[in-house]
Amino acid sequence: MKLFDRDFSWLSYNHRLMQEAADENNLPAERLKFVSIVCSNLKVFIRERFFAVLNTLTEKHEEKISKLNKKIAKQFSECGQILTDIFNSLKNSGIEVLTIEELDEMQLKFLNEWFRLKIKPVLHPKFLTNEDEVTAFENDRLYLFVQLIFHEEKGQAIIEIPFSKSERFIEIPSAEGKSIYVLADAVIRYYLPEIFPGHEIPENSLFEMIAGNEFYTPDEEFEFSKKSENENQEIRNYFLFEKNTSKEIIKTLLQRTKGSKNALAKKNFFLALSDFNDLGKLLPAEMKELPIIAAAHPLENIPSILEAINASDYLMYFPYHSFFTVVNLLKEAATSNSVKNIFITLYRTAPQSLLVENLLIAAANGKNVFAYLEIKASESEEENIMLANKLEAGGVKISRNFPGLKIHAKTILIEEENDGAIKRTMLMNTGNFNEKTADKYTDIAILTSNKIITQDIADFFAALQSASLKNFHPTEISFSPNYYRQTFSFEIQKCIQAAKQNLSARIILKVNNLEDEKIIPELYEAADAGIKIEIIVRSICCMKPKNNITIISIVDRFLEHARIFSFRYGDEESMYITSADLMTRNLDRRMEFLLPIKNPIHRKQLSEILQLQLRDNVKARIIDKKQKNKFVKAEEGEALIRSQHAVNEYFSSSLI
Repeated sequence: MKLFDRDFSWLSYNHRLMQEAADENNLPAERLKFVSIVCSNLKVFIRERFFAVLNTLTEKHEEKISKLNKKIAKQFSECGQILTDIFNSLKNSGIEVLTIEELDEMQLKFLNEWFRLKIKPVLHPKFLTNEDEVTAFENDRLYLFVQLIFHEEKGQAIIEIPFSKSERFIEIPSAEGKSIYVLADAVIRYYLPEIFPGHEIPENSLFEMIAGNEFYTPDEEFEFSKKSENENQEIRNYFLFEKNTSKEIIKTLLQRTKGSKNALAKKNFFLALSDFNDLGKLLPAEMKELPIIAAAHPLENIPSILEAINASDYLMYFPYHSFFTVVNLLKEAATSNSVKNIFITLYRTAPQSLLVENLLIAAANGKNVFAYLEIKASESEEENIMLANKLEAGGVKISRNFPGLKIHAKTILIEEENDGAIKRTMLMNTGNFNEKTADKYTDIAILTSNKIITQDIADFFAALQSASLKNFHPTEISFSPNYYRQTFSFEIQKCIQAAKQNLSARIILKVNNLEDEKIIPELYEAADAGIKIEIIVRSICCMKPKNNITIISIVDRFLEHARIFSFRYGDEESMYITSADLMTRNLDRRMEFLLPIKNPIHRKQLSEILQLQLRDNVKARIIDKKQKNKFVKAEEGEALIRSQHAVNEYFSSSLI
């Protein structure tokens, strides 16, 4: 069966995000947040996929690049329209984003002083001279291209807008008690005659450039790992222009950056859309979502987390539980006399991370601390290089590279020694050890001192330290690239065998992305055998629904990042959590874990959470054969279920 194209499926997910931005039932700050996420996702898509397709010189890809570029331009343009709608709705609450022309005389006087004191001193226009000079622009910065005429001589200049995020929104006094903002870039445009005195200014236009990721490696996109014949001719710049930008300006910028008309969008009402999330932060509290109140957890406010885990296994589901329990676990380990060794994998961490500080404290206290830090973590490469240097300077033993594999498994291992006996405590998480995103992403952590599982993790860290999988043969946990596929396929086959014996069989998969071309046919085989398959996928989904297969996508306040697999055959059920999406890169070119859930309480909890999500009729979309992203609608008389709210209530009332 033909699958959905992965790239168009990615953009279909972005459409689901746009639905949230457009939804007037969402609070204004939440809508602005989703506009920002759409923009950020498009930029990641351009960096990680668009350039790869663009620089693969085949007729097939030429047609595809045209279609992709039209969709990218359309989504940027629609985001601009959504912003206009949000601004119109804010007016009813006394909050306005105005043009300069809409300000009164007193407000213009204020703005005039603001420009001279705050803006003009930090502007540094660059005049374009040599036509053959290659001009460099910083990634994700906003620029103003200015056409000039001085004594009949034409010239051109570029101004980098020196303000971003919340600085871009200048609050203007209002005699009516309103909250009025103007954009810094609009102010600069208004005062161009003062910036270029004596010049005629026939035209000016904002633009931004998205550059290819210099750290990007072909292990992520194997199909595009073959370089073009002349790498110097690769297109690595994508331009976003205002809607009415002239052909002359576009031609000039493409010539000066060796760009391509196939790598630009020119249908935008606003640029630098990511900044508008920060406008949301300036709004009053009643226009923002209230912070989630995490449910109480047995590992909070106790004398020793390590002792508690030694007595029992624990499940945590973030952000419904507080991630700071993980921070406190490392804090205890850093100061405990019995702890001798701490091992951790780091993929993305928070700035000024307390978790990282506890690792440094542990090393300062004489403990052996080992951290594998994945330098190739997309979009976080530079931060990880600096973090590795910081940890190493603080006495933490660092590994930065594993031959041929990216390390994506998220785990912590703590080893205590008492009277010569070693006791191990392990934490495995479906997401990053990142305090900043832990209240925005949903993820699951399992904490255990089970001897078989902790030995698997000890062997895992030994493999990382030796940079070899030669002696790595885990007993309980399946890891990619060597064991994950076999375990997953084995579970599908057990379901198929049960169906052949007329026993009940069912598969539920909750995953971020589903695109592996070996696993999808196995799932189709199971469906053809009469097995009911229910899939909850957040973003990319290359699998098409058919008989016995239903696919939904939940997009809501929190980014659905937890991954859960359930295989039921007869009276038995196998359940797993995992760090991996069902993508070829994760299963063949990354180190990922697939952890079986044996604890009956945890299995019951995860089963009930899956059922809540499958019954979502507020924020769930149907993945149909045309990728229309239609919402699941409640039947007449059926109670409304918004699964993220329901899961929060579930844990708030649960006695774990």
